Amino acid sequence: MSDLNKKTVLITGVSSGLGRAMAQEFNNQGFRVAGISRSKPEKYVDLWIKADITSKEELDAAEKIITNELGRLDVLINNAGIGGYEKWENLPEEELRTMFEINFFAPVRLTNMLLPMLREREGTIINIASIAAKLYVPCMGAYCASKAALNLYSDSLRAELISSNIHVLKVMPGRINTGFSSRAVGSMNPPETPSGGSSEQKFAEKVFKACIKKKRFLIYPWWYSLFLLIPKLIPGLYDRKNNEMWGI
Repeated sequence: MSDLNKKTVLITGVSSGLGRAMAQEFNNQGFRVAGISRSKPEKYVDLWIKADITSKEELDAAEKIITNELGRLDVLINNAGIGGYEKWENLPEEELRTMFEINFFAPVRLTNMLLPMLREREGTIINIASIAAKLYVPCMGAYCASKAALNLYSDSLRAELISSNIHVLKVMPGRINTGFSSRAVGSMNPPETPSGGSSEQKFAEKVFKACIKKKRFLIYPWWYSLFLLIPKLIPGLYDRKNNEMWGI
């Protein structure tokens, strides 16, 4: 299949972690892969655009490259994100704004820019949120809030785009060993949480399948959905155990 006939996907934060894994999976499935990141991806990406997604000027320049070089867009994956480990009372406002800029405002801005291309293809928007969007965690409140905003944005956007036949999938991963914590802001060290052997590549495979099946949401690993019941059934114990784990 020639590049002109291939379906196309654009992934932010494509150079490492989940972004790199999704680039590999979509590439393996015959997609032409474009990516936005500050660092150059090693492989799996046909078109790399160096940009800071929090900069409107750099996103404007990226949009022109996407339009001219790709010409079409079937899937947009808003993947780039940043974590944060800090108590609310000690959280600098600058760090709070940084998390919301990367985790919420940048995806909204980029999606609005690319909606005309997605309408032409009746495409799919995939927003990578977090299980923390549905499960509050002490010392991660700002991160939870930014991802919860992305979740609700995804649901309301899906409803608004029904007439355009654009599908919106929200993805809520739990712990996956990607080095995510090492890149987070804040002064606290997160406690160990179970990953259950989940991997980046298994995650990417699940995302691709959910995209093809036009699912509304995906929790990965699936058993993290059980965690959502804990604060509802035993809220006091949940809070106390979390405080012990964080040492607060």
